Amino acid sequence: MISWDAQNIYNEWRTIMIVTTSQNIEGKFATEYLGIVSGALVMALPGGNKAVQRGWQTAVEGVVAILVEQATRLGADSVIAVRFESVGGHLCGTGTAVKLE
Repeated sequence: MISWDAQNIYNEWRTIMIVTTSQNIEGKFATEYLGIVSGALVMALPGGNKAVQRGWQTAVEGVVAILVEQATRLGADSVIAVRFESVGGHLCGTGTAVKLE
């Protein structure tokens, strides 16, 4: 079972499943669509370009960790069609959890 510790999940997600903004994964076929996964985090964006970039990257990593956790609970092999949107001070992400052939 994967814990909700976002940093640990993010560090491990690449070995757990493919997460992509693409609708397809080259050489793979989605055999089952398990549902939509979503997550949101408050972004901390301090001043300065480098600090803003770090804040944005940390938020993306946290949202991806939430998507992976939800997809894992559904029995997914991958999350496709991931989209990110900044709403107010939050970063929201959605994707489709799928089983791959």
